[in-house]
This record gives sequence, C-alpha cells and structure tokens, in this order.
Amino acid sequence: MAIAPVHITAEPPGVAKTKILVIDDDACVGAAIQAVLARRRCDTILAHRAIAGIHALEQYAFDVVMIDIFMPGLNGIDTIRHIRSSSQVPIIAMSGFRLRSSSDAVDYLEIATRSGADLCIQKPFQPMELVEAIEWSRALLRPH
Repeated sequence: MAIAPVHITAEPPGVAKTKILVIDDDACVGAAIQAVLARRRCDTILAHRAIAGIHALEQYAFDVVMIDIFMPGLNGIDTIRHIRSSSQVPIIAMSGFRLRSSSDAVDYLEIATRSGADLCIQKPFQPMELVEAIEWSRALLRPH
C-alpha cells in the first residue's frame, strides 16, 4: 500500500499575504506578474483598465499598486495622481516605452515619480527585480 504525500495549503497562523493590485492593459504582463508573485505569498488582483483599478481601490485594501504608464483611456500618470489624491498606498509604475534617442526625450517613468509613484521599473524586467520592487514597496511606512 502506497502512502500519498500530504500537501498543506493553509497559511501559517498570523502570516498575511501581501495584497497587490496590478493595473495593466496587457493581459500577458498581468498573468506573468501574477505567476511570479503567487510563489511569494502574494494575492494579486488584475485590472486591465485604469478605471477598473480605481474601482478596485475603492472597494478593497491593497498593500501595493503596480501600474502601467501607457494604457487606453485613462493613462497611468493620471491614475497615479488620482490614487495619490486619496491614498498613500505604495505605487510601482512600470513602462516598456523608452525614448532615449535624444537629449530632449521624455522620461515617462520620471514623470510618474513626480506624480506620486514610489518606484519605477522598466519593462521587461526580471522576476527578481519584480520581487525586490514589491519587497521595497512593502517596507514603506505609509498608512493606507
């Protein structure tokens, strides 16, 4: 008679998962972020439009928000400003758009920082960069 291995899936007592809202119109990016963070004890909610992310923030408490800069409709910069008008939740801005070919190029991640993002990461990023960004954001001492 073979004995099947036992898998314990319950969380240890007193250990809460980090709740992360990812606002990105690219479903593949959202799914990749969700897959990486699931292994790091994170509950990740995906919003494919900025307005859906804003509604999620109004309904639930998140520990970190990750937001893409370029999305159809309301863009990431304006969404960061909107979030900052009512919340101090840590925000990680992300973008794959880069204009570095001239000295007068626009740095959208810098604009995101000036608009209220706490950290910016350039897409594509490695899984460890994502994990480090989340850990750094969680260390911020901001009341929600």
